[in-house]
Amino acid sequence: MSEAFADSALRAAQRLSVTLAAARTRAATLDATLSALTAALHADAATAILNGPSGVSAVHRVPGPCAGDAGGDLAVPARDAAGCGQALYFESAREFTATYPSLTGSAVAACAAVPLLLDGQVLGAVALEFSEARHFSAAERDFLTTVAALAALSLDRAALLDTPADGVHRELQARTAELEAERAFLASTLDSLGEAIIVCDAQGQIVRFAGQAAQMHGQAAQPVTPDAWARQYHLCRPDGSGPLPLAEIPLYRAWQGETVRDAPMAICVPGQPRRYVLVNGQPLRGADGTRRGAVVAQREVTAAYLQAQALAERTAELERERAALRDEQVVSRAFETFSEAASRAQTIEELGQVAMTTLRGALPGITALFYEPAGSNWIPVAWTPNVAPDLLATLRRGLPADTPILQQMTATGGPVFTDGWQQEEQGVAHTAEYHTVAAYPVMLDGQVTALLSLGLTTRAPWTDLQRNLVLALGRSFTLLYSRIVVTRHIQAQRDEAEKRTLALEAFAELSRDLVGETNRFVLVRRAQEIMLSLLTPGYALYWEPAPDRWVLKSQVGDIGNPELQRLVDEHGLPLDAPALHSTWLTGKPNYQDNYAQGADTPAEMIRHVNAATAFRVSVRGQPVGMLAIGLFDQRYWTPMDRAVLETAVYNLSLMLERAQSVEELEQTNTELQIANSELQAFTYSVSHDLRTPVRHVKGFAELAMNGLRRGQLDKAQRHLQIVSQAADRMTEMIDAMLALSRAGRVELHFRPVQLRPLVQQAQQDALLEFPDQAVQWVIEPLPVVRADASSLQQVLTNLLSNAVKFASPDRPLRVRVWAEERPQEWAVFVQDTGAGFDQQYAGKLFGVFQRLHTQDQFAGTGVGLATIKRIITRHGGQVWAEGRVNEGATFGFTLPKAP
Repeated sequence: MSEAFADSALRAAQRLSVTLAAARTRAATLDATLSALTAALHADAATAILNGPSGVSAVHRVPGPCAGDAGGDLAVPARDAAGCGQALYFESAREFTATYPSLTGSAVAACAAVPLLLDGQVLGAVALEFSEARHFSAAERDFLTTVAALAALSLDRAALLDTPADGVHRELQARTAELEAERAFLASTLDSLGEAIIVCDAQGQIVRFAGQAAQMHGQAAQPVTPDAWARQYHLCRPDGSGPLPLAEIPLYRAWQGETVRDAPMAICVPGQPRRYVLVNGQPLRGADGTRRGAVVAQREVTAAYLQAQALAERTAELERERAALRDEQVVSRAFETFSEAASRAQTIEELGQVAMTTLRGALPGITALFYEPAGSNWIPVAWTPNVAPDLLATLRRGLPADTPILQQMTATGGPVFTDGWQQEEQGVAHTAEYHTVAAYPVMLDGQVTALLSLGLTTRAPWTDLQRNLVLALGRSFTLLYSRIVVTRHIQAQRDEAEKRTLALEAFAELSRDLVGETNRFVLVRRAQEIMLSLLTPGYALYWEPAPDRWVLKSQVGDIGNPELQRLVDEHGLPLDAPALHSTWLTGKPNYQDNYAQGADTPAEMIRHVNAATAFRVSVRGQPVGMLAIGLFDQRYWTPMDRAVLETAVYNLSLMLERAQSVEELEQTNTELQIANSELQAFTYSVSHDLRTPVRHVKGFAELAMNGLRRGQLDKAQRHLQIVSQAADRMTEMIDAMLALSRAGRVELHFRPVQLRPLVQQAQQDALLEFPDQAVQWVIEPLPVVRADASSLQQVLTNLLSNAVKFASPDRPLRVRVWAEERPQEWAVFVQDTGAGFDQQYAGKLFGVFQRLHTQDQFAGTGVGLATIKRIITRHGGQVWAEGRVNEGATFGFTLPKAP
C-alpha cells in the first residue's frame, strides 16, 4: 500500500472519530461509518447489520461515491462475519461465488466483511462490495479494523443515550404513586381484619389466645414461662435473622410494665408461610397497682409488609438505575470530551497529556500516569500535576515489569482494579497514601505496549462509575494510541532508512576521500564521527589490547566526566571488562538498552551513561580492537540501529584491510627498491670486489708455478700463501653475501620484544669475539619494541661488535647504548669512542662491500652494515651513522611503535 493511502487513511479515521463523537443515534453512526469506508476504499456500496436479541435487528445500506449500486446482497457475508466474530475477505468473484453459490447472479467481484466488536461482544458487522477484483493490503485491513472499532464504541454510546434520564424519572414517579395507592388500600383493608389477642398472668404464663391467635401461632395457648415464649410460639425477628430475644418480645415488654406501640414481629411456624404482625401491648395492673399480667393485640400485616418490602426493593433498584444512568452520562460526556481533544493529538506525549487532563477532570483527586516500556522497566511519559516529587523521581527511574499489579495485568491482558493497595507488597516506594489503584493495559497486536495507572487516596473501593469511566477512556485511548503508533512507526522507518542511507553515503564518501590513507587511527576516528552523528548525544571510544589491559587509541565526543576521562587515559580498562570482553571473544555486538553502570568503571563516574554498545573490529578476520559507544539518553536499540551500526563497522573493517594492503604494497615496493639497489651493488661487487681476489689467485698461482719450474721453492711458497689468503678472502665475501641474502628472505615474526636482554647478549658476543679489548659499557633504560627478536639480535650484535672492533689504540673504549621515544617510533643509538670515520663518506657505509678502512687496519667484508640496513628496512625503520676521524662514531636506527 502506498504512503499516500496510509496518510489519507489516517486522516479519514481522524475525521470519522470526530464525526462519531457528535453522533447521537445508531443510524447516524452507521451512515457516517459506511460513508467513510466507501470514500476511503472507493467501494461501490456498503451494508451494515446490527444484532438484536433474536437475530439481525436492522440492515443499513449506502451506495459508494464512485459507482452505482452493484446489486450484491452483502447482508449474507456481513451476518457470517458477525456470527464468527472475524473479518472475511473475498478478493475475486470466484472466491465470493464459491462461498455463496446462491448469490451467483450478483455483480460482486470483491468483498470485505468486518465484525463490530466491543469488549468481545459482537454488535453487528459492516460489508463493502466492489465491482472489480482487488487485493486487500495489510494497511487496508488495519484501516477496516480501526474504523469498525470506532463504530462499535459510537453504537454503544448511542444505545446509552436512547433512554433519556427524564423518562426514568417519570417511570419512578408513576410507580411510586401506584405503590402509594396500594399502601392506602392495604391500610383500609387491614383495618377490617381481625386481630390476635394474647394474655399472660402475673407469673408470665400464657392464659388466653383470642381472635386469630391460634391460627397465627398454629396452636392453642400453652402455659409456658416467658423464657420459652419465643421457642414455643415460633417468634422471630422480622428480617428472619433468628429467634426473637426475650427482651424484644412485645408481650414480655408489656409484662415488664411497658406500653408497646406497633412493634414488628414475625411468626415462623414450621411448614407454614411466615406471618408478619404489628403488636400493641399494655401491662395489666390491679387496683392497688400490683402487676397482674399483660395483654397484647397482634394485627397481621404480612401482605402489607411484603408489598412495602417489594416497594423498597423496587425503589432501590430504580435509584440504582438512575445512578447508573447518571454514571453513563458522565462517562459519555468524558468520552466525548476526550475523543474531541485527543483526535487532534499528533504525538504519544500529547495524547498522554490529554488523557491525564480528562481523567483529572472526570475523577477529582485522581493521580494518573501514562507509561511506555524501556527494556524491562516502564517509564512515565505523562502524569497529572499532583504526583508527589519523591514518587515521580522513583517512577522515572523505571517501574519494574515484575511489580505484582503489572504482572497480574500482563497475565490477564486486561485492566486490574485493586482495593487496599499495599506499598510493601507491591514494592513501589512513596505510595503508602494510596488505597485504590488501577492499571489499564494498552494492547497492540496482542502485546501490552503502554499502560495507564491510576490511584486514589480515599479509603472507598472503586465505584462502578469510576470503573466504567476508566474502561471507556482506556478503549478510546487505545484506538487513538494505535493510530499515533502506526504513524510514528511509519515515520521511524523513514528516519531509520534515511539514517542508514546517510551512513552508507558517508562511508562511501569516506572511502573516496581516504583512498590512499594507511593510518589506522585516522580511518577509525572518521568512522567514529559518522556513527556518533546518527545517534543521540554520547561518545565513541576505540580500544586496542595491550599485554595487561585495554588501551584507549581514539576518542570522539566528550566522555562526560573528567575523573572518568583521566581513568581511561591513564589506566585504560582491564582485559576482562564486561563491556568489551565477551564481544572480543565472540565477535557478537553487545547492545545494552540499560547500561550496566559500575561493571567496567566505578559506578559514581558513569551515572550519566544510560545506553551502550560495543563492536569488535577485525582486519582480514583477525581482531585488532574494540569500538564502544556510550549514550547519555535512554535508548532502545532498534533492528535498524543495529543494521546501520554493524554495516558501519563492516565498512570500517574493509577500509582497514584496504589500508593495510596499501601499506603492505608500499612496504613491498620499498623492499623491492632496496633489493634492486642491493642487486646492483651485488652485481658491481661481483664484477669488481670479487674480481680482485680472483686476480690475486690467478696472478700469484702463475708466479708460484714459475718459481717451481725454476726451483725457487721459497718464492713459490710465498706466492701460494698469497693465493691461499685470497681464497680465504673470497670465501668470507661469499659467506657475507649469503648472510645478506638470507636477511632479505627470512620470514619475520613481530611481537613485543624487550631490548635490554638483546643488548646484553650482543655484549657477550662482542667480548667473545674480541676478548682482549677492554670496554666501558653504558647501557641506559631501554623500552619494549615491536620487532622480530632473532633479526633484531643480529642488528645489535653487529653494531656492538663493530664498536669494539673499531677501537682506537690511543684511548680507552667507551660504548654507550640508549633509546629515545618519538611520537610514532623509537630511536635506538650505539655510540663508541673508537677510530671513527670521515662524515663525507657516511653514505657508503651501508652499501655492500663498502669500507672506509683498509683490511690491514680493520679486517672485515663490508657486508655487516648492509645486512643491518636490510633488516631495519624490513621492520619499517631507518638507519644512519655519524662520525669523525679518531673521535668515534654513532650508529642509530628506528623502529615504528605498535599501531
